Amino acid sequence: VFTAGADVAGMAHTSRAQKSRFALLIVFFAMLRTPSAAPAAPDDAPQGISIVSGSASQIEDAQWALNRFLVAGIELPSLRIIFHNDYRACGAREGVLRIVGERVEIHECERDRSKSRRSLLHELAHAWDHVAVGISQERRARFLEARNLSRWDDDSLPWQERGEEQAAEIVAWGLMLNAAPIPTRVGDHGPQDESLLAVAFEILTGEAPLFSPDPGQVRR
Repeated sequence: VFTAGADVAGMAHTSRAQKSRFALLIVFFAMLRTPSAAPAAPDDAPQGISIVSGSASQIEDAQWALNRFLVAGIELPSLRIIFHNDYRACGAREGVLRIVGERVEIHECERDRSKSRRSLLHELAHAWDHVAVGISQERRARFLEARNLSRWDDDSLPWQERGEEQAAEIVAWGLMLNAAPIPTRVGDHGPQDESLLAVAFEILTGEAPLFSPDPGQVRR
């Protein structure tokens, strides 16, 4: 879920200048719950992305999600990932992207690891779209047509009929390890056929999903 001007006063889209390139380090802040909670930073993690709160397993899940974008060659902006123990911190959702001035934060409240990984991919996809301006207007238009949707970002529409939410769900689908059906309401609107979802993913990213029907072609 992407929120702007709803949960935090003064929330706004940031400029294209915030787009950052992948480099070699995730910076972990001293706000981690315990010194032993933070695993070593991977050598291939994006620069400018900080995990400022989370258990060892949550940090591992965040690193996994970040690495899926790295493997796919999708550039993420600078941002912070913050884990919570209460869904209220995320507006009763699994996770939420919040943009306040120049600060970009993903708040993650889902405790189930299998759901949390998909949720993290979803919110990172929103950051790629809205902050890094990763999806061009031309790609948005093609995606809307392919999915039989009317608008990209319209809060008056049901959640599952918003282009930006379908895009985040399908990007997350294409970055998972397996081609599992989309488990949210997006799956109830628009085709779930794997080949059609793959086409939608390619429209958004210019690349095929990280998995493949042929096990010998799976990208890790």
